[in-house]
Amino acid sequence: MNEIRPGRGKRAALLIEAIDEISILIQQIGEVEAKFMPLVAELENKLVASIARVDNHALEKQAEFSRVADREKKVFEAKLNTAVTKTVNRMVNEVERADGLSVRSQVLIALTIAITASAISVYGSYWLFGREQAEQAAIGRAVMAVWNELDEKSKSKIEQAY
Repeated sequence: MNEIRPGRGKRAALLIEAIDEISILIQQIGEVEAKFMPLVAELENKLVASIARVDNHALEKQAEFSRVADREKKVFEAKLNTAVTKTVNRMVNEVERADGLSVRSQVLIALTIAITASAISVYGSYWLFGREQAEQAAIGRAVMAVWNELDEKSKSKIEQAY
């Protein structure tokens, strides 16, 4: 009953040899993995460091942009106030010189000057700061395009900033 057929011994030997080869391959794969793990870890560290540098650079540029915008806003407001003050003083002097103007006419002139100055300041503010909205929207669209590719640290920094 337990008679071994002539082809079975060869087949068993081949199976044992194949299993030995497979175990050698598994061992070699483990050795290759052990050799490459430090390299992968080093590449990962370099990637994280690069992302951190980009984040820092972006934060520095944003802070610089804010400082420049604040400084330009103050300069613009000062120049606008000076120009409006000069215009109002000139108009007041002209009104004082004009004989025969009623109080109502003087009030209308002053109101016209105030409306003109307000319109100039609104237009100037839009001209100086209104164009930034398009740039900020473009940056927002760029961030959203790569949002799923960002790591959690970058996402949290962006969420905290806005």
